[in-house]
Formats: sequence, C-alpha cells, structure tokens
Amino acid sequence: MTSATFSDPSPLLRQLAVWMAGHFNNFAQAIAEPVWFANIHVYQCPLPLSVVGGLGFYVEQTYDIYPDQPYRQRVLALGETAEGIQIQNYGLIHPQRWVGAGQDRSRLHGLTADELDLLTGCVTQVMWTGEIFQGCSIPGKTCRVFRKEQETYLHSEFTIAESYFHSLDQGRDPVTDKVIWGSLSGPFQFVKKEDFSPWIPLS
Repeated sequence: MTSATFSDPSPLLRQLAVWMAGHFNNFAQAIAEPVWFANIHVYQCPLPLSVVGGLGFYVEQTYDIYPDQPYRQRVLALGETAEGIQIQNYGLIHPQRWVGAGQDRSRLHGLTADELDLLTGCVTQVMWTGEIFQGCSIPGKTCRVFRKEQETYLHSEFTIAESYFHSLDQGRDPVTDKVIWGSLSGPFQFVKKEDFSPWIPLS
C-alpha cells in the first residue's frame, strides 16, 4: 500500500470527515428487525491533528442496553494516496482508559499517538460516487482478527452520506471465505443523531 499523507486534506477528504463526525444509532432498524439487529450506538469523534498526524477519529460502539461497556474502540486515520482516500485502523494500547470518551469528547484531548497500536493491513479504500462515499476493505485478506477460537480476516463495507451511515463487518475464514462472525442479514443502518463536525480541526 502506498503511504498515506495527512497534510492539507483535499475538499473531498474534508467532506468525508464532516459526514463521518457524529453520534449514529440504528433504533428504527432494531425495532423493525429485532431478531437480526441489536440497538447500537456509534460515536465517531474528531481528534486533535497531533494524534494521527492529520484528520482522525476516535470510534466507540456500544449496545443501547450497555452504554458503559463498548464492544469496539478504534482510532481511524484518514489519508490520501495515489489510489485515493484510505482509512487506516488503530487499536488502543489501554482501551479501558478511554471507555465513555465517545460521550465525553473533552477527554480525547488527552489521547496521544503513543496510545495507538497500528492494526497492520486493516485499511479501507474509499470511493466517492458523486453523491455518497463507499468504503471496502483493501484486497488480500490482510486484516486478521482472532475470534471464536480461530483466525479470521475482516471484510468491511460502508456507505456514508450526510445523514446516515450503513456498515457491514464480517469475519471470514481465510481459506473458505465462510462468514464466521458478523451480520448475515446485511448492513447496519445507522442514522446521524448528533453532528460532531464543528469539532473537526481543519487547520
């Protein structure tokens, strides 16, 4: 993969950041299809430029019934390469320190690059269609995740527009491509409930 650069983001990268920034929830989907979809909150919080060297987000996902027990915490770095927009995923070395920061964004001023753990190969390629952004894991089964007592690779897809965010994450068998974990019923359909874009540091 070509190394991403994070200085002087293009208008398109800024637009993606604006649409990503916010609190999202799939309440309507969870009510309509409770067997297949839990009620989930996603917080995508803009970070100071110093954390990833450019536009970045702290992401926290929680079940509605367990708001203080996030099941996913990530840092995303938005960058541009010769292939277009890419998003690099990072883990947190001490994730417990940041539990609840999605709902208390002021705490994120204490997050530094030293807290991040690069997730090698966990990169999403993003395409602009003229109306929406579409993302998909880069080819090669490079984002490996050990879950349910076996190694899987993460296949991730998303669509994002001004008011919604649809996301599909699946762990697949590296040999057979069988889905081991994740949704079998299509993407989660999140609607933006709060806009965090005023906190994006664009300069």
